[in-house]
Amino acid sequence: MSTSWEHYKRESDKTLWVHICGNPKSHIAIAVNKWWHTRYPTYKMRICNKETFDSIKKKNYP
Repeated sequence: MSTSWEHYKRESDKTLWVHICGNPKSHIAIAVNKWWHTRYPTYKMRICNKETFDSIKKKNYP
């Protein structure tokens, strides 16, 4: 995977779902937190595993 995380923005309830893909996860989590506060400050962020992330995306795509 070329990025360290993937995200999905759900407009209906303003939730930002994030799956951290790379290592070290703690360093990536700090970067994601800064990115989230800058880019999507009104959204709730949820860190999730790959299965949950794929399930959320699949449920919300038409």
